Amino acid sequence: MDRKAIIILIVTVAVYFGYHFAVQRPKDLAHAKAIAEWDKTHGAEWRAQQAAKVKGTPVAPQTPVVTASGQPAAPVPALESKPAEPAKTETVSSIPGTVDYLFTNAGGGIASATLKEHFDDKTLQTLVKLNEFGSIPIGALSEVAGNDALAKVPWAMQVDQAARVVTFTRTDEVRKIEMVKKFTLPREKTLKDEYIIGLDISYKNVGEALVLVPSSYLHLGSSSPLRYDELSTYQTFNWWKDGSNHSIDTSYFPNTKTLGIFGHEARTEYRENSEQIRWAAVVNQYFATMAVVLTEPGATEQKLRDTLANTAWANRTEIPKDVWRGANRALSGDIQLFRLDGAMALPQFALEVGKTETRKLQIFAGPRELRRLRLYDNNESDVLAYDSFLGLPTGPFSKFLLISMSWLYSKVGSYALAIVLLTILVKSVLWPLQSKANKNMKKMADLNPEMKRIQDKYKAEPVKAQQEIGKLFKKAGVNPLSGCWPIFIQIPIFMGFYNMLGKAVELRHHGFLWVHDLSAPDTVATILGLPINPLPLLMAATMFISMQLTPSTGDPMQRRMFMLMPLMFIFMCYNFASALALYWTVQNIISIVQILINKRNNPPAGTAQLIPAK
Repeated sequence: MDRKAIIILIVTVAVYFGYHFAVQRPKDLAHAKAIAEWDKTHGAEWRAQQAAKVKGTPVAPQTPVVTASGQPAAPVPALESKPAEPAKTETVSSIPGTVDYLFTNAGGGIASATLKEHFDDKTLQTLVKLNEFGSIPIGALSEVAGNDALAKVPWAMQVDQAARVVTFTRTDEVRKIEMVKKFTLPREKTLKDEYIIGLDISYKNVGEALVLVPSSYLHLGSSSPLRYDELSTYQTFNWWKDGSNHSIDTSYFPNTKTLGIFGHEARTEYRENSEQIRWAAVVNQYFATMAVVLTEPGATEQKLRDTLANTAWANRTEIPKDVWRGANRALSGDIQLFRLDGAMALPQFALEVGKTETRKLQIFAGPRELRRLRLYDNNESDVLAYDSFLGLPTGPFSKFLLISMSWLYSKVGSYALAIVLLTILVKSVLWPLQSKANKNMKKMADLNPEMKRIQDKYKAEPVKAQQEIGKLFKKAGVNPLSGCWPIFIQIPIFMGFYNMLGKAVELRHHGFLWVHDLSAPDTVATILGLPINPLPLLMAATMFISMQLTPSTGDPMQRRMFMLMPLMFIFMCYNFASALALYWTVQNIISIVQILINKRNNPPAGTAQLIPAK
């Protein structure tokens, strides 16, 4: 690796770790401290309450609630309801015919959502089904997160197929609270509306005293991988608060303890107690199920605290292999697959006698498309998590590249061609800067003999040697750092491409030549369990040729280390979306062409031509 590459590597690593320790780490520590403080003050009481709820014993509110006249509200008794309704399910399709929703009265929600325009396996003609392996319906309520028995309490269900409205009702006979959940399905096939479901949850006090409606978890169903080899980092639980998206992936839960020092013990759940959580979502590589709390414009800070969710919760459960295969899913080896369940807690509130209060929510169950999510009013597009990659800000690059790629596709009708054209456009913008860098590197290569002579002459005086080499560069008009700028500029572009192409649902089942799906590896065969993916190999080969043609300014050992980079990229991108390997291969080919053009237009210049005669 030559000096320029070493500098780039050091700076890149320094930026990453600098960001992590200077910005992200303090946030994590502050968050951990806040959680610890909350647990110290309220943890024991909260855990006792949850245990009491599960056992069915009466639970009093933590904070006394008073009526308008100043009298205490009635204590909250055990949760009871009318005799169980018989099990019932019914499929209701949206008017556009985009989604089939399977409603169930066990929990009063959506058991699954089948997306009729998105194939899980195009060959087998199987469709993507959200909450396919989940045990709790989307929209179910319970006072204990993840508790199947409480979340699947029966509700009375009414279905109006003509109006595409499903209504669930249930009465808590002890608390004297009548609850109604009304799901309104989309009626227009518009980009904004076709995957949106309205959800109104109404509470009516039918008793004779003010009652405290307890905090309840609204469940989001669960996400599961689309393929057995999907990266675990794509399966996430997201929630939005304080102006940004927050998330964890499935790697949060397993035991990562190493040598008893690093990592953490196994975790059974994730929980964050916080105010004003606007939305939460369970996500896989390309699809999301999200619940958004809607508020009135201009709502006061207190009203927001009383309305928006105040706890985010998630856990991970293994999907049995026979269940996975039973859903016509391929499985290789002894790979463990998981579903990720999520929920958010809606806050408690006091309800006067005879009064009704309604909470309005919106459920999105569909593809994570930037063009669609940008149309909504509550920063739903942040669920794409484009804002950063490895701690580096990549959001603007990812969004610009996706918008540009989609526009080019609308003109040429091929995503593969759109990626090629977009790569050519990006490289064209960088062409002058790269040409200047290549010329500078060529000059530096011509200075190698003179640099060697100076280093030998001042072997015992390294500071003097550096000073003399600096004078040499100045005389020759060479800037040793000028070759770094094109690479520095390309790093965020590459990161933006990497981040965008891995989540671009637009690429699913679009291919070219031997590539069947740009969103997946371009596997053409499997030998001894190893997939053969031609595009990453072609990418590495063109990268190697480009590096061979690039003028060398380092010693042989450093250059041999530099030549290991193609192997690093194969390791990083081998099982990634083939669209990324296509982009990187095209940009390597353009770099090779540019180097050859520069060599033809700029014949070799000897050291004597670069250094004025003394």
